[in-house]
Amino acid sequence: MNERVIDYAAQCYGITKSQLKPLSGGHWNLVYEFSKNNKTYVLRIAPIEININVTKGMVEWIDFLSTHGASVSKPVFSVNNRLVEFTEKKEKSYSITVFEKAKGILAEKLSKDEWNDELCQNIGKTVGKMHAVSKVYIPLDHSIKRPEWNMIGNCYNAQHLDSSQAKIKEKDEKILKYVIALPKDKKCYGLIHADLHFANLYVDVNNNRITIFDFDDCSYGWYVMDIAMALFDLVVLFDGSDKYEFSVEFMKNYLRGYITENPVNTYWIKQIPYFLKLLEIGVYSQIYKNYDANNDDPWCRKFMANRKYRIENDIPYISVDFEDLLEIK
Repeated sequence: MNERVIDYAAQCYGITKSQLKPLSGGHWNLVYEFSKNNKTYVLRIAPIEININVTKGMVEWIDFLSTHGASVSKPVFSVNNRLVEFTEKKEKSYSITVFEKAKGILAEKLSKDEWNDELCQNIGKTVGKMHAVSKVYIPLDHSIKRPEWNMIGNCYNAQHLDSSQAKIKEKDEKILKYVIALPKDKKCYGLIHADLHFANLYVDVNNNRITIFDFDDCSYGWYVMDIAMALFDLVVLFDGSDKYEFSVEFMKNYLRGYITENPVNTYWIKQIPYFLKLLEIGVYSQIYKNYDANNDDPWCRKFMANRKYRIENDIPYISVDFEDLLEIK
């Protein structure tokens, strides 16, 4: 990336390039950390693939969530009083944003013993609050409205299946036909995170606080999609002999917390298997072409084990009595 872009990004927030510390974790973005006035922030420089309004829509929503009490990484205004800065160099355009850095560690880094009932309930409560706030959000400008979930690249969309995966593509199309026909009203459908796995949650164990971040994939979808993503990730993170029991207890506690902030009924919990299958096929489609069992990370290795066979033979992602997960009907 042009060094002048990084210089400009730093200037927008009243610092110098030398204050920026590179961070890992950005697949498409450059991500840095910096400190100012005894606070720590994360600066992101992202190539603009569509237009700047996509990023503006994301940041406006995050700011709305933060202002209305949801626990998210708060966006920060630049010295120019903007939530999103923009620069163009050599025919490439970049958006520049800064967020307060959340305290704690990534949820996926916690040991299995640390996943107690209280933590699982707090995660559910945090997501429920975000959804409750999202229900009253209206974009200030229609031009920055985020896209629908199936009109943007994310884990739910199988975009990379070639002719060798014809059977899996057929399965995906069948599930999509069912899902697209589901009800869409304000109680069940709105702006969601759409990538709410445990690498996008910080846990501050000392203060028992959960913070949601990385909203790049946010889009309009069913709120239950964010719930399904949590279970989807958990099944791979902790795939031991007690996977079933652990997953059931997690979801029961997650939903206990969730419904304290946002109501959900059994009908939507019963739809989770369909969204799990969409995720299973979508993530498989992202991995299979370049999959290397010897070099890919542990999550990918565990996920890909027998995955093609499982999808082609309609084996449930996890066999759970979903109707019994929600204790309040």
